[in-house]
Amino acid sequence: MRGGPLLLSLTMLVGPLLAHADAPAPTVAESKPAPAKVVLTLAAAVKLADDRAPQIKMAKDRVVAAHAQLDEIKWIPWSQFSISGGVAYVPEVKGNAIYSPTGIVNLNTSGNVAARVTIDGVVPLWTFGKISASQEAAKAQVDVALADVQRTKNLLHHDLRRAFFGLQLAHDARYLLDLAKGKLVDAIKHAEENPDTDDGDLLRMKTYLMEIEGRYGEVEKGERQATAALRFFTGIEAPKALEIPEEPITGPKKPLSDVLVYLNSARLHRPELKQAGAGIKARTALVDYAKARLFPDIGLGLSFGYSVAPSVTIQTNAFTSPGGNYLYYSAGLVFRWNLDLLPGVARLDYAKAQLAEVQDLQTYALGGVGVEVETAYGQCKDAMARDKAYGEAEKLAKKWVSGVSAAISVGTKEDKDLVEPLRAFLTNRYNHLVAIMDLDVATSSLMLATGDESFTEF
Repeated sequence: MRGGPLLLSLTMLVGPLLAHADAPAPTVAESKPAPAKVVLTLAAAVKLADDRAPQIKMAKDRVVAAHAQLDEIKWIPWSQFSISGGVAYVPEVKGNAIYSPTGIVNLNTSGNVAARVTIDGVVPLWTFGKISASQEAAKAQVDVALADVQRTKNLLHHDLRRAFFGLQLAHDARYLLDLAKGKLVDAIKHAEENPDTDDGDLLRMKTYLMEIEGRYGEVEKGERQATAALRFFTGIEAPKALEIPEEPITGPKKPLSDVLVYLNSARLHRPELKQAGAGIKARTALVDYAKARLFPDIGLGLSFGYSVAPSVTIQTNAFTSPGGNYLYYSAGLVFRWNLDLLPGVARLDYAKAQLAEVQDLQTYALGGVGVEVETAYGQCKDAMARDKAYGEAEKLAKKWVSGVSAAISVGTKEDKDLVEPLRAFLTNRYNHLVAIMDLDVATSSLMLATGDESFTEF
């Protein structure tokens, strides 16, 4: 924030400006009649996002789909049964194995309705691990989907926090601009009424006022972007007004710990690493399944058949075809073996390659997570240093302004001497606010990098 010399009675600007420098920023549309509005705290916004955000709902839908696949795989081995049957009109057929009055071409129109039903199936007894391997792979896929829900939540919470902090900064910046503009307008008016005012100094004051006016565009852009993001994440649609509490932006409530703490936390809580671990379990199970496919399936074969045809003579000779009337059932040990051994070996090699890929992915993810944690930690340290430095600079500039104001009041300094300390105060105040927001965002990035949202609060 830049400014030119402020002549005459700029002393009027200093007292109220310093007194309210740390006060909460007013809402954007304070002068307009406000419709029904929603005032969101950060915690309330996160809760709404968890309930309404479409990306979280999609991740949960994938969990339901994974559970459905697991249920399907659990029941497939016990569902190898089929039933068939039918109903048809059958002409009258008489006789036995020795003699029949019915010819091969039967033109007799008399007959009756016949029915037939057959049930066949196998109960698996030994599959060499096919059942257990397929179920383990499906269970691991459920774990992957569950970890993806947490990953989606963590990413959403980070984006939401950035939007919330951005809106807080925009409100605080607007408050600073309003204070400076109001007092500067009064000072310009007073200067114009004083015939001894230097024209050059008056033009500098007006130029500074135009610079302040230009800054409102940046503030409004930030407010619109942040508000739109909050609406999207929380599902609060226009025209319902959305606001945040009238509080100045503040840093995290808990101090920063050693970087090793966050690196260890990432290994425990990062959902992407959990996904990689579950993926290794799934691929390992698929390797076992590919091995098991090289061996046969052994089971208990069951069969049942029943047919009734009233118009066909029942045969009592066991060596005669039963015709349309029969009842049979059987049970025995059976096996089935697909002799595609060479393709089976290729499938096994493919499964092993996929397992190796996921293992390499886990190694890559561990390294990448470490880089993310170190980067976010460095950003926190940088923001903390700027927060401390600009905070001290703001205090020093405030004392500077107070000293010059006192000197002006006793006549040892002129009003124009207030310009430089006032400009330093406004600049460092704004830089301090930006540093606080950067610290909040960097801490949020560290929470995202570790996958642990419990180590700090905002």
